[in-house]
Amino acid sequence: MSDIYQQITDRIIAELEKGKIPWHCPWRPREWRHRNLVSKKEYRGINTILLCMTPYESPFWLSMRQIKKLGGVVKPNETGTCIVFWTLYEKDTENKFPVLRYYTVFNIEQIRGIPAKYIPLLSSKENIAFNPIESAEEIIAGYEDCPLITHFGNHACYIPYLDCIKMPQRIQFENEEEYYSTLFHELVHSTGHKSRLNRPGMDNIEFGSETYSKEELIAEMGAAFLCAQTGIEQATIKNSTAYIQNWLDNLKNNKKLVVQAAQKAQKAVDYINKPQNYQELEA
Repeated sequence: MSDIYQQITDRIIAELEKGKIPWHCPWRPREWRHRNLVSKKEYRGINTILLCMTPYESPFWLSMRQIKKLGGVVKPNETGTCIVFWTLYEKDTENKFPVLRYYTVFNIEQIRGIPAKYIPLLSSKENIAFNPIESAEEIIAGYEDCPLITHFGNHACYIPYLDCIKMPQRIQFENEEEYYSTLFHELVHSTGHKSRLNRPGMDNIEFGSETYSKEELIAEMGAAFLCAQTGIEQATIKNSTAYIQNWLDNLKNNKKLVVQAAQKAQKAVDYINKPQNYQELEA
């Protein structure tokens, strides 16, 4: 199989060339989020993006081994979806380093023969009540060492040396979703501060630099994850040709960029959600 970084990057590039931003996943109620049918664990990070790019409605996925164990078979002409995980490679007792591995999963819609008792019944999406504003406010309130958020001017930004987020007034945004998705973008930036996750270059990022591009991708993906979590549509990026071309250029020059950015975005989201438990999440 080809290099896993390159394979993932090629899939992302293919979506961008169609004019789509693949990390802008449609909102799913919690019980509809992509998860393994057997372990019940939700997929995270880059795997969330990879599974959002598939056409299946069902959130349930299985490995080939799990399918066989449950008595099912993959339908003819169906192709699985590659997802990834990190494992520790031990060259010897003193040399250990993380390595990216992959395996293939199939959506329940691609499988037949699994008894209905193993497949949970889901509520209709239309019947699930949610308040996107309330859920977004809960995320902000739960960010325990959140920087100061001020509202003035016409531009949104995070200022590292002040550890402060500057936002326009709420009434300046077209709708609530645009306000919160913009704020989430800046909150993800703030996790890079030296007092938090200490991402390289945060103290002095030059506009247009490689570090700037990487940090923007982390913030966009992190905002997408938070928007999906809170039930609002991400509105921080316009699908402009110039913006998409910028991502294409960066991804074609660095095959590991999207995987690394998704990993750091997930760490940022974990930190915002539960900073006091961050070390536990890292373990």
